[in-house]
Amino acid sequence: MKALVGPTIFTLVVVLLFVGIGELVTRISGEANRPRGTAVAGEITPEAGEALFWGRGKCSTCHAISGRGSSIRGPDQGERGPLGLPIGKRAEERARERSRATGRPFTPTDYLVESLIDPGAYVVSGFKNEMPNPLLPPISLTPDELRAVVLYLQTLGGTADATAIRIPETARVVRATGGESTLLAGGDAAKGQKLFFDEAGAAACAKCHRVADRGATVGPELTGIGGTRDSSFIVDSILTPAKSIASGYETVLIVTRGGQMVTGIARGEDADAVVVVDAQGNAQRVRKSEIDKRVPQTTSLMPENYRELLTVAELSDLVAFLVSLK
Repeated sequence: MKALVGPTIFTLVVVLLFVGIGELVTRISGEANRPRGTAVAGEITPEAGEALFWGRGKCSTCHAISGRGSSIRGPDQGERGPLGLPIGKRAEERARERSRATGRPFTPTDYLVESLIDPGAYVVSGFKNEMPNPLLPPISLTPDELRAVVLYLQTLGGTADATAIRIPETARVVRATGGESTLLAGGDAAKGQKLFFDEAGAAACAKCHRVADRGATVGPELTGIGGTRDSSFIVDSILTPAKSIASGYETVLIVTRGGQMVTGIARGEDADAVVVVDAQGNAQRVRKSEIDKRVPQTTSLMPENYRELLTVAELSDLVAFLVSLK
């Protein structure tokens, strides 16, 4: 027994030495400190794609998976989504639809890739064309990160197959030439923040919009707007708010049988009544038995005269603040 003590200790020392060397290599390579949600060369995996979906890729801003996340602007990618199928399985039917529409072969993976790099090519019924291209700023995924996200989506009802993923060269060109807009560059984010939350000021954004735990909920929450939209989109949303109304915030005009007109956002509805919220955040319950007409509107509740209300400097500051909200 004593004769075994020396070799045993030697073996243990060798094992610990290799473990220590392995940890040192990991630290040198930066793996131990690499941010979650980053796909690197050699690690295009479903796990990396999942981290990107819930992290830097911002997918969960508009999509949910079986209830987790947000599915107001985009379909749920789990079994609660369209057709009652998770996206990895649902992609089979979508591929058949795209083949019929385009006259060229589409695999389920081709559909998944297209839905990311050209989201306006096919918009699911009941939703609007409002998804940003994740290859472009401010999201700026790399082609390898895009592959990782596709791999993750494949696993939702299907099997990951990296060999089936083909990224068109046009997508690489779009990413290479795309860039953050310099429109109204040079604004002061601190001044913009003050302008945003000053309810007595010219912008008074917080009367309708929420950032973190401050503001109201009449309009869309803007907590992470700078992480998904560039400055050009934000400027358009301020100056021409009706150009792109976020899903769930469309206005409606209700005319009652008594001639009363109610305009606002339909925030709740049951078998008996519709709840409409106006621009001041006031909610009014209108009984369906009293409704004569219900007409969707193309205008926004957001004021459309910010060109007159804000100076160029104030608009620049406001945009700088919103772009900073990652």
